[in-house]
Amino acid sequence: MSDKVRETSSKAALKELKEDYLRMLEDSFQNTSEIKKGDVVEAPVVTITDQFLIVNLGGKFDAYAEIGDYSDDKGNLTLKVGDTLKGYVVDQNAQGYVVGKSLTKQYVDKQSIRDAYEKKVPVQGKVYSVTKGGFNVDILGARAFCPVSQISARQVEDTAVFIGKTMDFLVIECSENCRRLVVSHRQLAELEAAEAKAEALARLSEGAIVSGKVMRMTSFGAFVDLGGIEGLMHVSEISWQHVIKPQDVLKQGQEVEVKILAIKGDKIALSMKALQDNPFVAALSEMKEGDEVNCRILRLHNFGAFAELKPGVEGLIPVSEMSRNRNIAHPREILKEGDYVQVQILRIDPDTQKISLSLKALQPDPWENIAEVVKIEEPFEGTVESSTNFGVFVTINDGITGLLPRSRVRKTDDFKSGDSVT
Repeated sequence: MSDKVRETSSKAALKELKEDYLRMLEDSFQNTSEIKKGDVVEAPVVTITDQFLIVNLGGKFDAYAEIGDYSDDKGNLTLKVGDTLKGYVVDQNAQGYVVGKSLTKQYVDKQSIRDAYEKKVPVQGKVYSVTKGGFNVDILGARAFCPVSQISARQVEDTAVFIGKTMDFLVIECSENCRRLVVSHRQLAELEAAEAKAEALARLSEGAIVSGKVMRMTSFGAFVDLGGIEGLMHVSEISWQHVIKPQDVLKQGQEVEVKILAIKGDKIALSMKALQDNPFVAALSEMKEGDEVNCRILRLHNFGAFAELKPGVEGLIPVSEMSRNRNIAHPREILKEGDYVQVQILRIDPDTQKISLSLKALQPDPWENIAEVVKIEEPFEGTVESSTNFGVFVTINDGITGLLPRSRVRKTDDFKSGDSVT
């Protein structure tokens, strides 16, 4: 091929490229010219500055939105580069188009309302009166109905507090001519909460130590807001010391530092106790089996009594270890909560962190002086405990019971509990 032919071919290719560029540029201008105030925008975020979110509308100009308009109540931005921003074109200036999160009356027409309904983009409305079953709302100059169940994510106790309030709504019903409009603030709030919850969940991990705020408390624990999602701190995870109810230790609104124990789906288990030193570990170096200690009775159960040996360290006194001298049916017969008692440590199990205690071990054994109480073939007086078909149980002394066999009882004898018998 000659140089002249090559030069001609090159010029033709360059001309074709130039024409393609001019055509694309013209399309860009045409696309941009189609954008007008009130239009619904769904565009990717390409840049985030200190004040603005920059989105690409695909035309000559980019659009921008104020960061504050897309931040949550705490000022945290809910979008990142690559996310899709939804909103309305609310203005145009030398820098490009201005996008707002919700549409205002200034830029409304029926098509805008229809677009808001179909694309689920928020619109701004003002509640102006209460009507049967809900509220009348001015949505962009049009009358809309908001059922009372849709005005808030929480149960409404006083409808009057919403009158005159300007809020964002989702259009959930829209007739063909937009004459019938039904709106919901609740669905919008729940949608935003779900998005915030998903984002919060994505940045949390098991074992992480995070800060949160106590939102509400029940008998079994406290719910802590971790910034868009709540976790449950069971009452047993508040402190190493026994906590009867969360309100004894925590206050609503209190800032707390917690450790994430587990994440299962959207359920998060939290602990303050996990961030505290385990007092049982220190107690192992200070106590041993056989030691006598003074302790405070904390709780009574039918199987025994829990006693505090040191702050956060508890031991159990079983009912079988409470007395040598009598049968104990329930600890309340000899103990009450708050009592201080002297006990002996029977067992310490480091693996289960359980300590067994005994009152009985420090009491004198009545069998040690049995020879002074009764002697073989010498009469003595006892008290009838109970009568059975094989004999009569008789209290000889505190802690000592004897059996009077039925073969040693006269047929005419009729023993009752509490009777004296020789």
